[in-house]
Amino acid sequence: MRFLNKLFTCAPAALFLFLLTACQNDPVGPTEDVVRVPDRPNILWIVCEDMSPLIAAFGDSTIQTPNLSRLAARGVRFPNTFSVAGVCAPSRFAIATGIYPVSGGGQHMRTTMNAEGLRAIGLPGTYGALPEPEVKMISQVLREKGYFCTNNQKTDYQFEAPKTAWDEQGPRAHWRHRPAGQPFFSIFNLEITHESQVWQTSKGNLRFRPGFENDTSTIYGWGNVYSEAERPEPKIPADTELPLPPYLADTEPTRQDVRRVYDNIRIMDEQVGFLLDQLERDGLTDSTIIYWYSDHGGPLPRQKRLLYDSGLRVPMIVAWPGDRRAGEIDSLLFSFVDFAPSVFSMAGIEPPAWLQGQANFGAYKAEARQYVFGASDRLDEHYDRIRAARDHRYKYLRNYYPDRGYYLPLAYREQMASMQELLRKRDEGSLTDAQAQWFRDRKPTEELFDTWNDEYELQNLAGRPEYQAKLSELRNATDAWLERVGDLGGEPEVEMVQRFWDGTDEMPVTGRPQLRRDSVGRFILESKTPGAQIAYRILPEDADKSGWRVYTEPIAFDLDSGDTLRAVAQRIGYRESGVSEGW
Repeated sequence: MRFLNKLFTCAPAALFLFLLTACQNDPVGPTEDVVRVPDRPNILWIVCEDMSPLIAAFGDSTIQTPNLSRLAARGVRFPNTFSVAGVCAPSRFAIATGIYPVSGGGQHMRTTMNAEGLRAIGLPGTYGALPEPEVKMISQVLREKGYFCTNNQKTDYQFEAPKTAWDEQGPRAHWRHRPAGQPFFSIFNLEITHESQVWQTSKGNLRFRPGFENDTSTIYGWGNVYSEAERPEPKIPADTELPLPPYLADTEPTRQDVRRVYDNIRIMDEQVGFLLDQLERDGLTDSTIIYWYSDHGGPLPRQKRLLYDSGLRVPMIVAWPGDRRAGEIDSLLFSFVDFAPSVFSMAGIEPPAWLQGQANFGAYKAEARQYVFGASDRLDEHYDRIRAARDHRYKYLRNYYPDRGYYLPLAYREQMASMQELLRKRDEGSLTDAQAQWFRDRKPTEELFDTWNDEYELQNLAGRPEYQAKLSELRNATDAWLERVGDLGGEPEVEMVQRFWDGTDEMPVTGRPQLRRDSVGRFILESKTPGAQIAYRILPEDADKSGWRVYTEPIAFDLDSGDTLRAVAQRIGYRESGVSEGW
């Protein structure tokens, strides 16, 4: 067995003694002052999708991923990195804001797409998560501190990103478009490992090629997929020994899905290499902190959407300038809500008070976590409510609706052959005990798993006397977490949205920016909406720029110059205001 959960455990029978330090509670390696980075370092995030730690750098030798291996050789591997949800949009909400989805109304999958489907379950259509007014996107905070911020190209934040979020957003966005010498924060989303790519391949997911940031060739969307005849066959040989978890059916259609998962990882690794090579050619490797990670766990049945480690645990590599801590493994518990404060701290920015995570690096580094937390609520049209807490070894699940089964029949997932195989075997009564667990029609109120000795979380220990102290500890930790951050999952979604919208059926519109002068004649932009972020452009000076400037202080602007000042405002979770122009 080559799954990371097997190789990076501390079970007594573990053969990989050289990885023992990855299971200790204290991070390994030198002290923080050894890993100082340049003032205002560049920050590059390379983000894949729907991927458990199935690469050689994390112990799975099924395929070779040479580019990720070279990144790991000069960086640090974090095998205890966890998403806050087993699905993308709530996870990306936490990444973008540094707060938990259950705290800001971003816990339901999803809020900003499929208005017809949302209306069918009683909602007024699409809506935006509504965190507290002071919450900003990580990229906006970095822009306010002088960073050039780009996103290529997926958003899916559970709200419409305000114009203050990015200097560039889209399939051409790149650090190469920044003004000379300006530090950058650039995200590249590699969608090829997404769940959907197990049964289809979207042409747009192969977009990274020489000159992609500047050329004018067609950009394909999610709907532009290869036909069955055109779709390339996986390059993973049919006789490759595939690690197959016991909860999947051991059939050839399932194995073909698993081959495709690994082949998509192979393609993703090539794209990682392409971006790393660009960085090297630009002479920026030694001034850039590189993160590579997945937005949540694997794409297969009983992985994505669930709060088992198969849905929450992700691989992450961080590489510092100068190859500091090169090749190390750090057992630090790392949550997605820690990304924003950690990046701010690495850039010398004091993390804002509204963040719910902690800085794990840099000048504002906090003490190591004891626990990470996760949550699951509505998935498509199905409501459930589960909360999770985990320490280095034990996983706790709290099921608020024990009379509801584990398995949710999602049409999207049932396009996958491995899901169809499980359903076929269920219907014919031939599932194994491990496979049948997912299809139980009830679940216990609480579950406890020893992830070191039960990597697939199949043996519930909650009822055993010898585990009552650990059960109580994680139960109390969950209570304390929810008390600290709040949990909107207990409020019916329709009522939550109506509260967000002040009792109406229309999403509120942010107040239009207004202009006034300060005591020295500069112009102050204001919106009546608390939490509104204001973006502006000065024309014609900004005419050739795709992005808008972030308003942070009064503007020196000559009304008689003939130039035009244009501004918009938007609070996260509200509609954008109309444009104020001229003056």
